[in-house]
Amino acid sequence: MQPRVMGANFQPTKTKDNLISINTMAATALTAAERKAIFEPMKKKSDSFMLSAIIAHFIFGIFLSFFYDTYLVAIGVGGLCLASYFITKALLPSSNLYQYILSAVLAIFTAQFIYQMHGLFEMHFFVFVGSTLLITYQNWRLQIPLIIMVVIHHASFAYMQYLGNTEIYFTQLEYMDLQSFMFHGLLAGIICAVCAYWAFGMEEKTISEATNKIALEEQLKNVKSNIAFAEQISSGNLAVEYSEGLKRDELGKALITMRDNLLQASIKEKQEKYITVGLTQVGDIIRNNADSLKNMAEDFICTVVKYMGMNQGGLFLLENEGESEFLNLVSCYAFDRKKYINKRIDIGSGLVGQCFLEKNIIYMTTVPQGYVTISSGLGAASPNCIVIVPIMTSEEIVGVMELASFKPLEPYQLDFLQKISENIASSILTSRTTERVKKLLAESQQQTEEMRAQEEEMRQNMEELQATQEEMRRKELHLRKVLDESQVKAALGQV
Repeated sequence: MQPRVMGANFQPTKTKDNLISINTMAATALTAAERKAIFEPMKKKSDSFMLSAIIAHFIFGIFLSFFYDTYLVAIGVGGLCLASYFITKALLPSSNLYQYILSAVLAIFTAQFIYQMHGLFEMHFFVFVGSTLLITYQNWRLQIPLIIMVVIHHASFAYMQYLGNTEIYFTQLEYMDLQSFMFHGLLAGIICAVCAYWAFGMEEKTISEATNKIALEEQLKNVKSNIAFAEQISSGNLAVEYSEGLKRDELGKALITMRDNLLQASIKEKQEKYITVGLTQVGDIIRNNADSLKNMAEDFICTVVKYMGMNQGGLFLLENEGESEFLNLVSCYAFDRKKYINKRIDIGSGLVGQCFLEKNIIYMTTVPQGYVTISSGLGAASPNCIVIVPIMTSEEIVGVMELASFKPLEPYQLDFLQKISENIASSILTSRTTERVKKLLAESQQQTEEMRAQEEEMRQNMEELQATQEEMRRKELHLRKVLDESQVKAALGQV
């Protein structure tokens, strides 16, 4: 009989290698904020170091100006390089653009030194110095502005020098063929590529170490959270909340699954206990009122309403009057008297009569306006749910129970109502059968007593009749004797 309504497994812990693999994968998916947090300490340290480096470059340019009187170049070009670096960093403090400006500045300083020393070959090595210095930022892309600027000024200086411009210097050699220039540039490119590779490797290592550290810290936090969570579970607090971090931890997931399973088992146990205790109470009512259907009905509806935390309820039983059948309200609890003055409901009339015909539970969470009200000392209000249960066995229906409440019912409570309706239906049928047997027995005893009284009356009548007959015989004998004596006297007188 279905009510008609209106209205995880444990997982193994990952190994260290798996953890590192996960951290490496996570490193490739770091957000900008996470990358900034990881590289910010290194960035500040590199900024401090590179500040000293470019100031040293500027001072070195001033030093070189004494050789060929290139003070204007040292101060002008070097000053512009410093200004471009500091202005960019000041205007865009949250951007890494100043690092790319720094890469180009190092290349410009190299060109400045080559020019100041009239193409001294050793000045070309400042390209490698700058490329090496940029490794500290662990960003391989910083090598790109450096090598581009180096290629541009090397190619342009060499070309202008070979065109005969005596004020432009690339090398102190009298002549450098294209092959030598290509090897020169190729070696510079290889150095920058190697430095870029080192920067990339250092960046990956930094990210991996940071993510591993974060993962380790997260694991330590999770261990503490897991311990606290497990202690709460062991103390019986199955409703304890868990942190979001536990969802990402395998042991935490296992603990959550265990907690959920225990919670479900606990809920199921409470529901089963609820049904068992309720059935026991109903059974006690049936045993204690086996001789009185009225008392059984009253105790039953009162107990059900109180046990389930309902607000009011009524029990209608099937009765007949001649050939017509109807539902009669035999017991109620907390119902409004005015509304239920008429305790008789025809079969099929209203929801109660409809439930009797359909033989199915009706559960409403949207109660029609004015259908029923719950009265108390604080006033009257409409209930939030109505449940109407047919009182029936598997073969026969004997009535309907109607309950109203402000609180909605759970599925296990509907199941409880179905079970107790079957129990009380069987008891009602048994009680009515017993009452009919008692009535028949009383009628039979009354008839027997009447027959005994009639027999006694007949016996007394027979005895009276016999006494009368005996008296008549005695009188007859007396009359005969008198007659005989008279005849004898008459005969003697004649003689």
